[in-house]
Amino acid sequence: MLRRARLMALFLLAVGGSYGTSQAQEDYRMFEAKTPQLDSAYAKGVSGHIAGEPRPGLLVMAGGCNFPDRPAREGGAKRYYSEIYVGEYLDAMYAACEAKASELDMGWKLVGHLPQPTAYAAFQQYFSQLIVAGGQSEAGELRDAYIIQLSDSLGVEIIPLPSLPKPRSGMASALIGDVLYLIGGRVNGKLSNTALSLDLRRPEAGWREETPYPHSPFLKLVAATNKSERGRSDYVSYLGVMGSFTGVDEPSQRVKADVTYMAYTPETKQWQTYKIAPDNPIAAHGFGGGYASGHDVSFSGGVRADLFVTALQREKDLKVAKAKGNRRLVKKLQAEQRAYLSHDPAWYDFCSDWYFFDRSRGESGPKSEFRFDGRADAVYLDGYTSAVEGMLIGGEIMPGVRTPMITFFTNDCTPQRYEVIAPAK
Repeated sequence: MLRRARLMALFLLAVGGSYGTSQAQEDYRMFEAKTPQLDSAYAKGVSGHIAGEPRPGLLVMAGGCNFPDRPAREGGAKRYYSEIYVGEYLDAMYAACEAKASELDMGWKLVGHLPQPTAYAAFQQYFSQLIVAGGQSEAGELRDAYIIQLSDSLGVEIIPLPSLPKPRSGMASALIGDVLYLIGGRVNGKLSNTALSLDLRRPEAGWREETPYPHSPFLKLVAATNKSERGRSDYVSYLGVMGSFTGVDEPSQRVKADVTYMAYTPETKQWQTYKIAPDNPIAAHGFGGGYASGHDVSFSGGVRADLFVTALQREKDLKVAKAKGNRRLVKKLQAEQRAYLSHDPAWYDFCSDWYFFDRSRGESGPKSEFRFDGRADAVYLDGYTSAVEGMLIGGEIMPGVRTPMITFFTNDCTPQRYEVIAPAK
């Protein structure tokens, strides 16, 4: 019951609700399903995957990575995937409502493949299409950019877009109208503070460089689209970006969690930065591997800042020790790394609260007292139909360990309630 209450809270936070626990249990329902189980390796769950809802009730899931053979703590090899799956959840949800059940059988089908095995790509849903850019494979960062489009018979068409100027992965992304923005990430294997945009109405014009964000490069940013009031009935759209972990690639710097909110206004091509005070609750979480809700531009998920800083610094020190041939230090650091990866999931304290940042006031904080089981490198999708308010798909429950669970949130099990929610502009 406690786990159910925590998961139920995610929906309430995503829509900015301020309900008591008893009302949440009475008014809202949570359903669980599993990510595709057609392949025994993929069935163990993935992170860094692609997901979207190109039409009402149809969930697409593609790519991702995991350690299917041996755990990461035992030196297992990471595997990347190219499969594209589709599953239908609305009919399954309504059937579960009638049966008073909580688990859904989505009837996953393998319908195609990405151009190559891919994880940590940027992706956004653009009407009925999924736009994908960059990512990482076993060989390194990718330049691919393309559209995933489904036919009425669920056939997959991969429509090429202009390739990225350089290979890129792990970047944040967001849409403002018809323009896709990519922020940060690894470029040719090194973290970067650069930003790109592509006008999806005129993709042939290619990628355009935007103003780099005014900070040393962050590891794994989280982005969302927001609006600020310019006049009584006039608003300007901007990107709200959360970053934290710096010093990852700089040999002369220590890794630290410099949690910062940044806002980029394409109209003026200017960034504004807002430091998060060390005593602010947000500072405990860096949102590395986190996600955002577009309902009210709030952030959640990802790793605990102090633990991850230590782990990242250990990785840097290990590379240096190997380069210098210091076998004694290498052995010590490898033992510490195995110990770090061997705790129970609760020890890592992945972020389970939703946080907001009010740019107009320069204030931030938790959305409410509600919590849920935190994940990293999962996919959170706001509801595309009025029947489902939000869904959390796969991801890590601890470093190197994935979950195959999907959680859906709804406040109505009535099949007639099926209208599409128009995407924000």
